[in-house]
Amino acid sequence: MEEVLYLSLVTASISFTVTETKLFASLREWLRVKSTTLGNLFSCGFCFAHWVAFGLTAIYQPRLFQIWLWLDYFLTALVIAWIAAFQWVVMCWLMKKAQR
Repeated sequence: MEEVLYLSLVTASISFTVTETKLFASLREWLRVKSTTLGNLFSCGFCFAHWVAFGLTAIYQPRLFQIWLWLDYFLTALVIAWIAAFQWVVMCWLMKKAQR
């Protein structure tokens, strides 16, 4: 479970950085022009976090449920993305607070 919490922090951080910061604003705009779907994906922290969680789960292979391997990885990635969503909201709130 500890690994899942760490991976959720990494997922939230990557998701926030790509979808909210000025550093990736030009990439988000370029993708929005090229493809509506990709533009939306790279502008939605919750959506992007799922893909990050799936990638990190494929690399680190944490297992929460100890059931059929692929189902376990899929469900674990969803849990990581769900936890990361709460962390992402906190990061957004803190950034808005810091800009005042």
